[in-house]
Amino acid sequence: MEIMDSEPGTPVPSRPWQRWSILSLAVLAAVHSVVLMLWLAPSSPLRDAVGSSNLASYVDPYFQQGDNGVGIGAQFVDESFSIRALIRPEGAKKTTLTTWVDVTAVERRSTVHDLDPARVHATARRLATNLNLAMFNLEPEQRKLIRSVKALDGVTKVRAALTKNGANARSITSFLAYDQMATQFASLYARSLYDGDQVVQVQYRVGRRTVPPFADRDKKTLADVDYRIFYFGWRLPFRGSTEARAAFDSYVKK
Repeated sequence: MEIMDSEPGTPVPSRPWQRWSILSLAVLAAVHSVVLMLWLAPSSPLRDAVGSSNLASYVDPYFQQGDNGVGIGAQFVDESFSIRALIRPEGAKKTTLTTWVDVTAVERRSTVHDLDPARVHATARRLATNLNLAMFNLEPEQRKLIRSVKALDGVTKVRAALTKNGANARSITSFLAYDQMATQFASLYARSLYDGDQVVQVQYRVGRRTVPPFADRDKKTLADVDYRIFYFGWRLPFRGSTEARAAFDSYVKK
C-alpha cells in the first residue's frame, strides 16, 4: 500500500519563485499607481523632485495616459444639439430665420459651477447621443433623405421613404421615436426662447466629435476637433400642454 506524505486536502506550499513573482507584480503596480498620482497631482516639492519631464517620459509613451486622458473630468466624446426656427415676429407679415442655438453649449455654460445640476439640463445631450446613434445605424441614402424632410411630411410618408432606401425596420423605428422627441423639445425650447413671436417651423441638428489620436494630443484637444454634423429637415412646431410650456419657460428663462 502506498503511504501518503500528507493528509488529503493539505495545501501544497508555494514555491519561492511564485512568491517572488507575486511580490514583484504587486510592487510594480504600486509604483505605477504612485507615478500616476504624481503625474496628476498639482505642483509640490515631491513632484518637483521627481520632475515633470521624467514623469511624462514614463506615462505618455508607454501607457498613453496624458493628464487630459486620465484626469478628473477627462472627456473623449463631445456631442451637440442645436436648434433654429422660422418665426414670425409679432405684428409682422414676413417670417424670419433665426440663427442656430447650440443648446448643449448653453447648458454647459450655465451649469459649469453647479455641482448637482437638475436632470433637465442633460436632456439636450441625451437627445444628441441617441440621435447620433440612430443616424449611424441608418444607411447613407436614408441619412440624405432625412436632411430633405419637409415640414408637411408626415411620419407615415417619412417611414415609407426610409423603408424604400433600407430594410432596417428597427433602426427606422428608433430614429422616428427620437425624431419626435427632438421635435417636441426644439419646439418648446424655441417657443420659450422667442417668446412673443410665432414659431412657424423648427429645425434641429446634432453633432459628434471624438478626442484626437494620441500622437496629436500635444497639439490638439477635443475642443479643436470639428463636429460631424447630422442635419434634419424642417418640422411643424409641437404646441404642448400648458404645463409643458410653463415648465420650459422656467427652464429656458432661468
